[in-house]
Amino acid sequence: MNVIVLGYGNSFRRDDGVGQRGAHAIAEWLNEIGHEATTWVGHQLLPEVALELEGKDLAIFVDASVDQYSDGYNIAEVTSSADIDGLNLHTCTPGWIKHLAAQVGIDMPKMVMVSVSGVDFDFGESLSCICMERFNKALEGFKKYFTDNFC
Repeated sequence: MNVIVLGYGNSFRRDDGVGQRGAHAIAEWLNEIGHEATTWVGHQLLPEVALELEGKDLAIFVDASVDQYSDGYNIAEVTSSADIDGLNLHTCTPGWIKHLAAQVGIDMPKMVMVSVSGVDFDFGESLSCICMERFNKALEGFKKYFTDNFC
């Protein structure tokens, strides 16, 4: 399977960096089990990301969340959404990317969102211990999700 893992967030704002770190960890695992996985990392999603998804079988988005999920993370299929607050790129979501691609005729792969609950978004380059624990749980949860849905 040809997979792209997109991790985004500000790696200089502690737990906000879990998306970038998480993307690399998920891609590494996918490559280890025989899939072709590449990564895209950035501070935020941009409209041009839609072009990166063309020709892929699966796109996995990884980001920190201020939402406090009961398990510390959430995994969900991305649905198309036209909602965006003007042209504020901070509100460019995976759902909006999917919507944009449909508008310009780009065939999108199945898309999955892995959200990890963060607790510390202050300045710093390391994840909080709580966020690191939550990401480790999210990684194990993702492995099960992937195995159940794509193998």
